[in-house]
Amino acid sequence: MQQFPAFSKIPLLLFVCVVVASLWALTREWQKPLLDLHSFRQTQTAISAYYMVGNPGVFFDYITPVLGKPWRIPMEVPFYQWIVARWHELSGMGLDQSGKLVSIVFLLACLWPIWKLLEELTISLAARWLSAAVFLSVPLHLYWGRAFLIETMGLFLSLSMAACLFAGYQKKNWRWLVAGLAFGILAALCKITTWALACGVTGLLVLFSNGIPKRNDILWVAAAGFAAVLPIVPGKLWLNHGDSVKSANPFALEIITANSAKQTAWNFGTWEQKTSPDIWQHISRHITDQLLPPIPIVGHWLVPLILIAGAAASPHRIPLILIFLVGFAAGPLIFTNLYFEHNYYWVANGVWLLLALGVALAGIAECDPKAKWPAPVATVACAVICIAGFAAWQQKFLPILQNLPTREKLAEVWIKPVQDSVPPDRTILILGNDWNPNSLYYAERKGIAFPSADWIPLPGPQLEESLKNLGPDEKLGAVVVNEQLLNSGNQAFFTDFLNRLGMSQNGSRTAFGILFPSSDLAAPN
Repeated sequence: MQQFPAFSKIPLLLFVCVVVASLWALTREWQKPLLDLHSFRQTQTAISAYYMVGNPGVFFDYITPVLGKPWRIPMEVPFYQWIVARWHELSGMGLDQSGKLVSIVFLLACLWPIWKLLEELTISLAARWLSAAVFLSVPLHLYWGRAFLIETMGLFLSLSMAACLFAGYQKKNWRWLVAGLAFGILAALCKITTWALACGVTGLLVLFSNGIPKRNDILWVAAAGFAAVLPIVPGKLWLNHGDSVKSANPFALEIITANSAKQTAWNFGTWEQKTSPDIWQHISRHITDQLLPPIPIVGHWLVPLILIAGAAASPHRIPLILIFLVGFAAGPLIFTNLYFEHNYYWVANGVWLLLALGVALAGIAECDPKAKWPAPVATVACAVICIAGFAAWQQKFLPILQNLPTREKLAEVWIKPVQDSVPPDRTILILGNDWNPNSLYYAERKGIAFPSADWIPLPGPQLEESLKNLGPDEKLGAVVVNEQLLNSGNQAFFTDFLNRLGMSQNGSRTAFGILFPSSDLAAPN
C-alpha cells in the first residue's frame, strides 16, 4: 500500500480546511425555523421529539399528533427523537437547534466507519483523508446534514454495521461481527431502507472485494452474512407493531401502514416509474444538484472521469469501485419513488458513490509508486471537487435557508394568533395542506391534518370517526382552511361544514390559512 509520505500532510490539511468550512456551512441560518426543503418530514420528526420533552420514559409509545386520535402513529423507532429531546432538556438549547445539532454530530460521526472501512480495504492514509474531505463537502451533506431528520443517524448506524462486519471478516474476529450485528439491528430499527443498502454492500464486500473467498473462509463469510441479514427480523417485527398501532387511527390506517399495498407502491414505485425516462431525468437532477455539481470546463464529468482513471490506473481496485457503485445505484433502482420524491433520501446511498470516488483517487495516487505526480494529481482533483461542492451549496441551497422567515415573524403570523385562540388541550383541524405537521408543530397543538388522498373524502367516515375519538377536553378548538380551498367555489360547502362542526364563521388570516375558531372560543362581536 503506497502511502506517498512526501505528500501526506497536504491531504490532511485539505481535510482540516473542509471540516472548518463544513461546520461553518452546517450552522448557517441556525435560528431559522424548519420550513425549508421537505419541512413536512422535518416537523413530523420534530413534533414527536416535542412530546417526548419532559417524558424520558416515553419511547416506543411515542406520539405524533398530526392525524388525530389515537395520536400514536409510530414509524421508525425514535432513537433520534429521544436523543434530541434529552439534549434539549439538558442544554436548554431550542428544540429546532437541538435537532440540527444532533444531526450534525451523527454526520461527523460517519467519518469513523468510513475511515475504518477504507482502512480494512487497504486504502492509503492520505487517500482516506481525501475521501473524508469529499464526504463533508458535497451539497448533499452540507444541506441535509443539518436538517431535523433521522438520515445521518441511520447512515452512521448502517456504515458502522458495514465497517464492523467487514473488519470482523477480514480479521476473523467475532467481537467485530457482534458489534456489526448490534449496529445493524439499530440501523434497521432506525431507517430500514438505509440499512438495506448497507446490508447489500456489506455482502458484496465480503464476497468479492478480495476475490472469490477461499474454502477456509466460508465459515466467516457465512457468519458475516448472517449478521448482516439478521437485523431484518427485528426491523420487520417493528414494522408489524407499528402497523398494529396505526390501524387504530382511521387516517393512518388508510395512508401509512407499512405493509399496505399503497405504502408498498409509495416506497418501491411502479414499473411505469422505473421505466419512465422523465422519472430518471428528474432523479438525475438530484444527483447533479447534490453529488456531482458542475465544474468549469468539465461540467458534471469530473467524478466519472476520476472513476474511470482510477480503475484504469489500478485495475485491482475495479471490483471495489464497482461494488460501491452498485450500492449507490441500488437506492433509486429499488426505492424508485422515494428517491424521486425526496431528495434527502440520497443521504442513504450517496456515500457509496463518494467511497467509490475515494477508492478511485487512491487508485490514481498508487498507480506508480516511483513517480511524484500521482499523489498531487489525486489531491488537486479532490480539492476541485470540494470547492465545487461548497460553491454549489452556496449557489443553490444557502439561499433557501436565507429566505426562511425568522422565528419572530413566524410567531407574529401563526404562533401567537393560534395560541391566543385555541387552548393547549383543544384540537385543530387543518384542511388543504395535506397532512403537513408544520402548522401543528409551531402552534404547539395536537391536530388532524387532513390528508389530501383521493380515496379519503371530506368530510367522510375517517374524519367522523376521528372526531368521535376526541375527549371532551380535546374537542375541536379551530379549523384552519387553506385559502385556495375557500377561493375555488367551495364557500357554500365550507359554510355548512363549519356550522356542523360548531365553528365561528368569522375567520382570521394566518400563515397557514384562514383560522375559524370554535364558537365557544370566538371573541364576542
